[in-house]
Amino acid sequence: MPIQVDPYVFSAKFPEQCRLDLCRSRCCRFGVWVDLKEKEEILARQELFSHLLRPEAKDPESWFGAVEPDTDCPSGHAVETMDTAGACAFFHPDHGCVLQKGAAEAGLHEWEIKPRFCILFPLVVSEGTLTVDEDMKSLWCMKQKNRTHPVAHAVRKEVRYLFGKDAERKFLDASDPRGEEDAQSGKGNGSRWSSAPPPP
Repeated sequence: MPIQVDPYVFSAKFPEQCRLDLCRSRCCRFGVWVDLKEKEEILARQELFSHLLRPEAKDPESWFGAVEPDTDCPSGHAVETMDTAGACAFFHPDHGCVLQKGAAEAGLHEWEIKPRFCILFPLVVSEGTLTVDEDMKSLWCMKQKNRTHPVAHAVRKEVRYLFGKDAERKFLDASDPRGEEDAQSGKGNGSRWSSAPPPP
C-alpha cells in the first residue's frame, strides 16, 4: 500500500547528521520492532555479524521476542528485538549496530540486513503515515537545541534507499526550509506524497 506523509515531516528539524561521538548510539540502546521477514533475513544471514555480537548476545534465541500483528509492516506482523544487558541484542559499544557493520565488512550495502525502523529514525511509519518519532526526546539528536537542519535533508540517503530516487526528490522538493513554527501555525507546506512500501 502507498505510504502517506505527515506534513510535519517537511518542516521538522534534526541535526545535520548523526553524531555518534555525541549521542553514544543511545537510540540503539533499546529494542525495536522489525518486520517478520526482516527477522527471518537476520537469522538466515547471521554469519555476517555473529563474530561482532557481545558475549551476552551470542545466542540467537535471545534476539527476538513474540510476534504481533502490525499493519505498518509489509508482512502484517512485527517482532521486537530484545534488550540484552541494557541494549538491543544487535548493539555493540565498539561497533554500533552489528547488522550494519557486518554487512559492510562483507562488501554489501551497509543497510542490507538492518531493520527499516532503524534506518528511518527519526522518521517512523505509524498507521500508514510517515511521520517524525517524537517519543525519544532524551536523545541528543532530538533535543531542540540540536535540531538545526530540515529532517528531509538529514535522512535523504535513507529515504532514497527505502523508497527510491523519485520519492527522495519529492521528499526534498516538498520540505519547508522555514522550520517547525510555520508547520505548527498551519502555514507550512502541506504537501503529501505516496510511495510504494520498501522492499521486503
